[in-house]
Amino acid sequence: MARIEQDAAGMGGRTRGILEALPRTPEAAWLRPAELRTLEAVCETLVPSVQPPPGEQDPHGLYARSARDLHVAMRVAEALARESPESRAEIALLLRLLGSPLGGLVLAGRPAGFAALSHPVRERALRRMSLSPVPQLRRGFAALKRLTLFLFYAAPVADGANPNWRALGYRPATPPAEAREPAPKTIRTLPITRDTDLNADVVVVGSGAGGGVVAAELSMAGLEVVVLEKGSYHNEADFSGQEAEMTSRLYLRRGLLTTHDLGVIVLAGSTLGGGTVVNWSTSLRTEEIVLREWEHSYGLAGATSDAYRRGFEVVEQRLGVNTDDSAPNRNNEALRRGCAALGYEWRVVPRNASGCAQRCGACGFGCPYGRKQSTLVTFLQDASDHGARTVVDCNVRRVLVERGRAAGVEGWVEDAVTGRRHRVVVRAPRVVVAAGGVEAPALLLRSGLDNPHIGRHLRLHPVAAVAGYYAEPIEPWTGSLQTALSPHFAHLKDGYGLRIEVAPAHPGMIGLTAPWEGGREHKRLMARAAHEAIFIALVRDTGEGRVRLDKGGEPILHYWPSRLDRYRLTRGMQEMVRIAFAGGAVGAATLHTPRLELRSEKGRPGAVARAQLDRYLDAISRAAIAPNRVPLFSAHQMGSCRLGADRRIAVADPYGEVYGVRGLYIADASGFPTACGVNPMISIMALAYRVAQGIKAQA
Repeated sequence: MARIEQDAAGMGGRTRGILEALPRTPEAAWLRPAELRTLEAVCETLVPSVQPPPGEQDPHGLYARSARDLHVAMRVAEALARESPESRAEIALLLRLLGSPLGGLVLAGRPAGFAALSHPVRERALRRMSLSPVPQLRRGFAALKRLTLFLFYAAPVADGANPNWRALGYRPATPPAEAREPAPKTIRTLPITRDTDLNADVVVVGSGAGGGVVAAELSMAGLEVVVLEKGSYHNEADFSGQEAEMTSRLYLRRGLLTTHDLGVIVLAGSTLGGGTVVNWSTSLRTEEIVLREWEHSYGLAGATSDAYRRGFEVVEQRLGVNTDDSAPNRNNEALRRGCAALGYEWRVVPRNASGCAQRCGACGFGCPYGRKQSTLVTFLQDASDHGARTVVDCNVRRVLVERGRAAGVEGWVEDAVTGRRHRVVVRAPRVVVAAGGVEAPALLLRSGLDNPHIGRHLRLHPVAAVAGYYAEPIEPWTGSLQTALSPHFAHLKDGYGLRIEVAPAHPGMIGLTAPWEGGREHKRLMARAAHEAIFIALVRDTGEGRVRLDKGGEPILHYWPSRLDRYRLTRGMQEMVRIAFAGGAVGAATLHTPRLELRSEKGRPGAVARAQLDRYLDAISRAAIAPNRVPLFSAHQMGSCRLGADRRIAVADPYGEVYGVRGLYIADASGFPTACGVNPMISIMALAYRVAQGIKAQA
């Protein structure tokens, strides 16, 4: 074992062949031996041991190190073991196809299984998969490529570190010793060690932006409240800043949630405090033009009123929203600089955090300093202080409905040691569903509600990214995450358009999203990661998707941007390229496969001839935005249980009460009539505040 750790840490020696000698872990046993061998060959092809490019050195062993050295195939198998039976079956089928002579003949022109092919032939086969006109093959390639590269660059191997980090210039955000001292968990949670029945005035399902506000408002009004959260209770003492560990612990589906075709990577918080624990602290109100649309086109009565505006004021005050701590890190400064050079409008982003001092950059993995004012440290704490009880790790399966009225909910909590599930029933005359745009419609569908709009009208704020490369280090993983944005193109037509922001990026996310055109080329891209600024274009989508249930009752997302939204994503990529070079970039690249990159003349900052830039922008417009040809992203799931005055087009009335079920309420982003157009935390909280006032008025 000492030898394995030494090799994995890049301190000498090779581990070629060691993986085969290791016993298969129980978690990987869902794969047959032949399937696992094929998976090992795929991982080794994606991340091979290669010579560095001509003229480059390999002081930290990045090029020499392979997937096998870090036992990536076994880690991939273990990660996939927790997916649904349907997902595992699809992966196993893909591996059997790749491992068959027929698969070798189709992809490589050789009637041999993938593992039996030479490395150059295997590499050509994977490139063919990535470019295939067959969507299923591109999807299969994306599934294996993303998880393999994420784990190779993100998973710690020895002493909490990954040996590739030194080659990338990456230093994980490790808080000082005083910040790592055990922080007390001050929210009252109920341990569930047996089947349990509870009674309350209100049960709130979900503890994020919506659930936290509702729980606080109703508890402080004297109602007896029980909060049920699917995720676990993590606080400052638990937030390690480790990308792989925290992604698995704090995100829905352990960070593996995507649309059904893998075309859109979907990030959603799943922990006590929900998305407010892992978001980037961006605190923006819903714009007036959107509120007018909601009020006049969907009947969201009073959305432009002073009473609705009061919700914004209350939550902003409780969260301490400010711009005092919005100084730009180098990632945000690249956006500000480029926009200023072009004359594009840009703004400072208000945030619900203070005292950050650019010392971290791991906000997406929970704030170890307690500086981010998530619902965990604000509204949920208020609710607990006023008597609310909280159950974590609680999977709510259905709403109880009796004679047309909500009567409570039923779910289960799984014992972490024994694996035994304990039934939990909360009897309450009021049920508030605040489980988010993915889980809220899934809960209502599992409960047998027959409103045809449940799960429909899903909006995702689809996001496309561009990497800008600079001569100086940017380190997109360091500093306050999002402090500047450009709304210059936000109102292209009728309040719809796109916003340009920047995103933090850590090694795993950079690795899984960077186009793969061969093992050495991908490593060359990764070696430049510290010099990237990550620009993102967030589109207020006009199109919509749908949430359905799989055989196990879990949500499946069906979504792809409309033609107009794809055009705006393309426009966003073009404008981000302009911004990058105007701000002094020496290169820019989209995430398309094949890769589209433009470099400045002789490596001079911003030195791109007009004709050269125009040809590149035209190439972007001609490149297909198709599933798994360019990865899209979403951190905002909205509209799948929308509110409205007309029950023929909505799930709940303008005050959140579900049509046909008295006492059942929607209080999260799933209730938005359309996409809100901005990072939605404050929009959710204002809507939840309004729903809570209505419940209090009837209590």
